Parts: sequence; C-alpha cells; structure tokens
Amino acid sequence: MAIPAGHRFPITFDELFPQGFYVISVERANDWADGKTKPAVCKLTGRPVWTVQGTDPSAKGKNTGQVVKIAADYQPVPPETMPGTPFRPAVFTGLKVTPYVRDGWVNYTIWADEMHSALPANRGGAKQSAKPAGTDAAAA
Repeated sequence: MAIPAGHRFPITFDELFPQGFYVISVERANDWADGKTKPAVCKLTGRPVWTVQGTDPSAKGKNTGQVVKIAADYQPVPPETMPGTPFRPAVFTGLKVTPYVRDGWVNYTIWADEMHSALPANRGGAKQSAKPAGTDAAAA
C-alpha cells in the first residue's frame, strides 16, 4: 500500500505532549521558494497557515521548542497565562503529524485543527487551577 507524500497521520494530544504544551507566540507561517519568502498556504485547504511556537516540557535534551501549524482564516489567539506565571498552557484538537526526511533524519510537521486554553474556564468567580489539562497527577 502506498502512502501519498504529505499524508497527515492522526495522533492524540496526550501521545504527542504528555506533559502539556506552552505557547510562546503565534505568527503567520512563511514558505521559501526561489530565495524569496511568501505567506504559507495549506496545500489541503487553501487557508493561511499559522505557526504556534511553544515549548514541550517532555522533550529530551536542550531543545524543548516545538512548532504546531494551524490552517485558519484568522490568526489563532494564544490562551491566557496561568495566574502568577508567564506560561500559556494550550491543548490542540485534530492533531496530525506529517513525517519527512531531511539530511538523513526523519522529522515531522505537526498540524492541528484548533488551539484551546488548557486552563478550566473561570466560572462564577471560582479560582482557576494552575495545572494544565493533558497532564496527569502521576507525572507531577
């Protein structure tokens, strides 16, 4: 069975980010062609592509940086910070990965349908928990 180039394999948030994901920035993605940059457009949907730069605490080594791409008509809004911290915990729905080979190494691009706050909604003035969704008590 042949798998077409660019196929996006589904994956769950907890499989990909077992200790959560913290947003640093959201910006428009660029494509590079013929030495020039242009705004990236999703090849599947034709919508603008946005990159969510963040950190993955479960990543090994010195590089905990991670990028998640979202194809959307409007720029996704980063979640609010956790009270008393600079951290913006997020969860993604519709996660998929696209593997590719670069310089002899297998890498992957992460795609998501949507980004949401990992913090529970503050309803009725109740105090928010600082523990993001997608983390379990055993990992803490």
